[in-house]
This record gives sequence, structure tokens and C-alpha cells, in this order.
Amino acid sequence: MNVNSICIIRLSALGDVCLFLPALNAIVRAYPNAKIVWIAGKAEAELIAGTSGVETVVYDKKSGLSGMFRLGQTLKTRRFDYLLMAQEALRASILSLFIRADVRLGFDRFRAKDFQTFFTNARVAPNPNCHMIENYLDFARFLGADVSAIEYNLFIPSEAFNAAAAIVQNEPYCVVSPIANAVRMNWRNWNAEGYAAAIDHAYEKHGLKAIVTGADDAPSRETFAAIAAIAKHKPIDAIGKTSIKTLLALIKNAAFALAPDSGPGHFAAALNTPAIALLAAADPRRAAPYQTPSYAVDRYREALLKYCGRTPEQVKFGRRARYKEAMKEISKDDVTAMIDRVMKDIRDR
Repeated sequence: MNVNSICIIRLSALGDVCLFLPALNAIVRAYPNAKIVWIAGKAEAELIAGTSGVETVVYDKKSGLSGMFRLGQTLKTRRFDYLLMAQEALRASILSLFIRADVRLGFDRFRAKDFQTFFTNARVAPNPNCHMIENYLDFARFLGADVSAIEYNLFIPSEAFNAAAAIVQNEPYCVVSPIANAVRMNWRNWNAEGYAAAIDHAYEKHGLKAIVTGADDAPSRETFAAIAAIAKHKPIDAIGKTSIKTLLALIKNAAFALAPDSGPGHFAAALNTPAIALLAAADPRRAAPYQTPSYAVDRYREALLKYCGRTPEQVKFGRRARYKEAMKEISKDDVTAMIDRVMKDIRDR
């Protein structure tokens, strides 16, 4: 297969970009001399920065068509052998029209959304009912790459570890990232009382200080304030105080990370840090941390049965439990028991 140049479109979100990295690294291993360009959002480009074998081009999703024209001008002298359209959103497909490529590779017709198939001239092989990482590895498989090794190779600079150390102050700790980005009718966030109980349990039983991370926005600050008001052992406030790379450094050296279906949980899995994922709204078969799916606190089945009267086997694979109360199916005891299990596994290594 003649693969000299590749362009990837996966603009967002942070978790999905992280999950595409094993596919990227498989392609880099298979074609070490290929020129690879990844078009990503600003924060996502920061996550990718330093990854060997790839050049990032930032596209501001808020810039609309004018930003697409500018990106087209940036890449006007380049033509790619393959354009990997790893995001089914209509915006990403329209953006693809500004990129010249011989093969425009998208998802098979069962997974393609938002009319993506009208923008492609090739499709990956069908792979129903697969985890998100497998979803993206299909692009590497199409190119003939060996995907048997799952490698993320997230780059963390020394200054990020220094910034993380200043926050930690030499205490053993866990990372709690309570907020998933708001998505319409996708309620993924747990409650402040539950997080406070988990934070107190981690400190009282395992001697772990909690560091609460999140974006510099009102929902994250309000959530931290609610947790801190309840917790007996006050967590460290890192809301809006970390870059993406500093967050990675914090997670890398944490005992575990606790998060809903969001980027930090996938970062933890990528960095071999135990990821306790809180999953009631998301199907764990698709969204659980890939390396340690058994650490997911899984109440997806209970949420579906309670709110729509169906089991996971009776609904479309990967369907979200889009109910405001779904995350209430996760109890404090569920989470503290999982913390105990993770810490026992760490001790038993």
C-alpha cells in the first residue's frame, strides 16, 4: 500500500482524541516515513502536542466557514494520499471539502452519521458493537497497520510535572474530575454528595488527598463549591488551574482518577493510572476505560431498566441512557467499594 501522506480530521472532544491515539501510533509504526497532519480543536491540539510522527493544525470550531477557508489556504499546496474522517459530525465533513485527498476514508454506513457517507469515497469495514478505541482502530486496519499493540504515547513535558508537583505538595493523592462537558440531552454528571463521600473515604481509609480538576467555567466552580461544602476533608481546588499537560501529569502520578464518562477517565487509562469511571448514562461496552473496564462503576443496565423498561441487549448498542436521573443509580457505596478494590489491587501488585 502506497501511504506517503495522511490527514486526520478528529476535532473533538478530548476523550475521543485520546482514544484515537492508539490508531495513530499503529499507523506511525506501519508508515514511519509518512507525513501525517491532524486537524484538531485548540485544546485537543494541546493534548496531542509532542506526539511523535504527527503535525497538528488547529481549527477553531467557533470560526465557522471563515475558519474553514483559512484552513484550506493553509493546506492549499498539499494533497494527501488518505484523509481519515474520524468524526462523523456534519461540521467535520464540510471541513473535509477544503482538504485535497485521493482517498477520503470514513465510517461504514452503519456507524456513519450526519450524512458522512456523501463526503467519502471509501469506508472502513463494518465492526458492530465495538468499543470506541476499536471504532478508531478500524482506520489503522484499513491502512494495513498492525493494531495488536495499544499505545497512546501521550507526551508530558517536565514543566508539566513541575506544575503538578506544586499543586500536590508531596502528598499521596487521587484526582477527581466531576464534570463532563455539557452535551444536549446527555446527563453524565454524578452528585456533589457522592463525590464528597468518595473524597472522605479515600482520605480516611487510604490516606489520599483529593485534587478536584475541571475547566475554568461556572459549572465546574459551582460543583467544586458544592463538594467542598459537604466534604469533611477539603479537597485541593485545581479548577481552571491546570493546562492539559499539567492535568496529564497530575493523573499520571495519582493513585487513581475518578470521573464520569469524560476525557480525564480516558487520560488515566492511557497513562496506566486506574480509572474509576462512573457509567450509568453511557454504555460501558463502548465507553469504559479500555485497559481496565472492570474498574467502571456500571449502573447502565439499571438505568435503562428503570427509565425505559429495556435491557442493554434490547436497545441499539451504545445507546445512551438520556435521562436526567440516570446517574442517581450509582450509589456512594458503589464508588467507595470500587476505591477499596482499586487500592487493594495496587497493594497486591
